[in-house]
Amino acid sequence: MRHALLLFFTFITSALCAQSISGNLNAGASGASLGYGNVDIYRGDKLVASVLTDREGNFNVRLDTGLYRCVVSYDGFVSSTKTVRVKADEKVDFAVAKETGTPKGAAPTSESKVMTTYSMADAAPEYGRHARAIGVEFAPVNASWPATFNRHTADVAAAEGVLTAGEVNDFAKWRQWTDLSAEALSSLRKAWGMAPNGRYTLDLQTPQGLPLADALVRLMHGSRVLFQARTDNTGKAELWAALDVADTLEPGRLQLHVEYGGQSFHVEDARPFTRKVNRLVVDVPCGPSNAVDIAFVVDATGSMQDEIDFLKAEMNDIIYRSKRIGDQLSFRFANVFYRDAGANDEYTTRSMDFTPVLSTAVNFISAQRADGGGDTPEAVEIALDSAINGLSWSASARARVLFLVLDAGPHLTEAVKQRMRELAAQAAAKGIRVVPVAASGTDKATEYLMRTLALATNGTYTFLTDHSGVGRPHTAPSTDKFEVESLNSLLVRILKSFTYMPDCQQQLPELALEYPDSTVQAPLSSDSTTAIPEGGPGQATLRWSYWPNPTSGLVYITADAGIPELYITDLSGKVLQVVKGLADVRTVQVDLGAYATGIYLIRYPYGSNWFSGRVVLQRG
Repeated sequence: MRHALLLFFTFITSALCAQSISGNLNAGASGASLGYGNVDIYRGDKLVASVLTDREGNFNVRLDTGLYRCVVSYDGFVSSTKTVRVKADEKVDFAVAKETGTPKGAAPTSESKVMTTYSMADAAPEYGRHARAIGVEFAPVNASWPATFNRHTADVAAAEGVLTAGEVNDFAKWRQWTDLSAEALSSLRKAWGMAPNGRYTLDLQTPQGLPLADALVRLMHGSRVLFQARTDNTGKAELWAALDVADTLEPGRLQLHVEYGGQSFHVEDARPFTRKVNRLVVDVPCGPSNAVDIAFVVDATGSMQDEIDFLKAEMNDIIYRSKRIGDQLSFRFANVFYRDAGANDEYTTRSMDFTPVLSTAVNFISAQRADGGGDTPEAVEIALDSAINGLSWSASARARVLFLVLDAGPHLTEAVKQRMRELAAQAAAKGIRVVPVAASGTDKATEYLMRTLALATNGTYTFLTDHSGVGRPHTAPSTDKFEVESLNSLLVRILKSFTYMPDCQQQLPELALEYPDSTVQAPLSSDSTTAIPEGGPGQATLRWSYWPNPTSGLVYITADAGIPELYITDLSGKVLQVVKGLADVRTVQVDLGAYATGIYLIRYPYGSNWFSGRVVLQRG
């Protein structure tokens, strides 16, 4: 009887195992493939999967057996719906017809021409005056740059993977950032009047160790709200006691007030990051949101045509690769293009609100061109206001990411400086993570402002480099070192690290995060590896191992050389733990048990190189 029951349950389990729907999306009569089209799959009224077609219009979705409704969408074409009963691997092709009477690429847009203008005669000299005082020089937009960096590089076509870029995550280099902002960048700090300080970090998780995303967290001094933020996909919120250099940190104890799922929680004696990460475990149902909002805010003045051209070429592939982290994630896209206020430009801002249809967002970008400007500063704060407060961000989301693509900062006036601090606080309160993408011509003043904006909003700072040979010269950031990678891969890695979360069943799939400095990329099923430093096979190899992996808490790391220090970071690069004083120690024990279930990086400096490995923390 037991054998018969076992056979019965085996049969039922195999009958209910995941099957798939696959197919192709094409343009009907012409038969042309429609790459990067949206395929949404519903069971009843519930969206159960949302994927993009690949470059050739193909898609494949793993599903349980049952009845589903498949809806395909592509900008400029009529949406199509088919009902499919999944019994095995099903094949469903879609041939869609062009829309009539609607121009291709049309999208809801808004334009603003701000009537309150800035005095160019006053603003630009003030900007230059501060710049010269700190050793930063500006060149006119139409200056004759070296031939190898002409704005329209004739021998480099806009295509995926051409632009090169780097990243400075100041959360991961916190001590270095505090030193830089207090010393080498102190004049910039004073010029902008913006300096996130008094850092407080909250780690919010369930009793099972699962991170809780999008909880509203307030840093309080008595009844006064000092700062508001939302927890990210790792369950962490970054808060600041002050953003203004003129502010003094509140004396006495501060509190953290947390709102999640209609409930309130408190940390009565919050500790600054220099002392500890504040951890709060709350017994609430698991259920992370699958909504991901992505907005591109792009400088569209005359010097930015290369960047706009490459954004057109890159965006499809960036989103396609990022979205493959999970079929359940529901992405939406928005755009804000901007020029300058008070100039003779066609517009100040031009916006497209959020849409789930990627092709609509890409076609909007494709319709834009760079023009206007004429002086260095642009209407950055007006564009950010349009994006942060004008776009319809999701009320509940796993991640909200704003990529700010620019080559110049805003006008350096007292009103603008105050507005930038307000916008940083507003973005943080809404859970919008700002990721600047600094283009050619970005000066040190703009770099400093963008790095503080990224810190204030739990983002990260990225920048283009000269290695691609495209565009005008790019300024290297103030940091000890950075890795060069393609802009495409960099943005994909950032989006993956901002959106990955374990599900409620703690199923932790292998995740190719492509960290550029992770020359050790230990598979999740492996416990050891041999690393070759960045210089190549000519250098000595380092053998190290860490186990168990996955772990429920304790991890042991052994190397065949002394371990001077270890860094434990989460996927967004924030340092959670530093283990030092181990120069003569070959085996080290670290405890991850206090962290939320997920994937963490063990980073190990060896000479001038970094080695990293991924370890999975899971319970039960």
